[in-house]
Amino acid sequence: MLAVRWHARGDVRVEEVPPPAPPGPGELQLQVRWCGICGTDLEEWLNGPVFIPAAAPHPLTGARAPLVLGHEFAGVVVAVGAGVTGPWPGQRVAVDTIISCGSCHWCQRGEVTRCPALGALGLHGDGGLAELCNAPARMCLPVPDTVADDAASLAEPLAVAVRALRRGGLRPGERVAVVGAGPVGLLAVQAAAAFGAASVAVVEPLPERRALAVRLGADHATPPDDASALEADVAIECAGTPDAIQTALQALRSGGRAVLLGIVTESAPIAPLDLVRGEKSLIGSLSHVWDEDFREALQLLGSGAVQAAPLITDRIPLGAAVTGGLTVLRDEPERHLKILVGDAG
Repeated sequence: MLAVRWHARGDVRVEEVPPPAPPGPGELQLQVRWCGICGTDLEEWLNGPVFIPAAAPHPLTGARAPLVLGHEFAGVVVAVGAGVTGPWPGQRVAVDTIISCGSCHWCQRGEVTRCPALGALGLHGDGGLAELCNAPARMCLPVPDTVADDAASLAEPLAVAVRALRRGGLRPGERVAVVGAGPVGLLAVQAAAAFGAASVAVVEPLPERRALAVRLGADHATPPDDASALEADVAIECAGTPDAIQTALQALRSGGRAVLLGIVTESAPIAPLDLVRGEKSLIGSLSHVWDEDFREALQLLGSGAVQAAPLITDRIPLGAAVTGGLTVLRDEPERHLKILVGDAG
């Protein structure tokens, strides 16, 4: 089958590989319909390995590079392993790709994103940028009938936004600022409104993305220099840059909570006095939990509270994932929001 595999920094290839083995106990085999290219995939291509196990196999998956990228995907079940009680062949599913040990202190508390052995399909095991993919049945959730195949692949980034709002303790009637109007930021705008935010503001340097945020329900959109006037209760940092962290803190009123979900590897400028004097909180948020955030994301898509289609800026075939996907996102980062890869490209 055709697959997109990470070999090393700067070396991602579209190549023919053997199909996955028949699904084992508790597993499903999916025919992938659509898979999104994430900023994390781009980061791994340009600067990796960040998460990908290159020097040694991952302790849970046993996988190491080269491996198949893609952790934002949906497909249809084509085979099931022993002991599976659903979903069944023919059902459409979206995949919460998180892998955890299931036995540590955090897993026993249902806080799987804190598992010391945390992993994800598409980063620590073969993912969805392929024709077929095996996944544990427990992480495959049925797609509502009202959700199109391509929109279903955005359930994963929406779940990231849902978790960030949950981590920020958003209460109905509070004001939200979203820093960065990329795919996750625009999904966070819609989710915040659905969760009862009194107002949602967006901080974004690109005028066209500010305009899209307003069309998707933001009450206000502003460039970063004007963030300090927002007086938000919760700020969600989605830009993944050091400056965006400071912008998120500036957007808060006293007592506000800034949630960081962007992947920032450099040092960030933070004024501790601003945190202390305003009793502001700085909170990290990683990925999602399947039965809280991911299930909620699918419900939001199914109800129409969140629109995914306006974020999809291109659909390309699997064979063009590098030349028409990763390369375009590297060379023209302002042109696209979400590029989807699939057979119908």
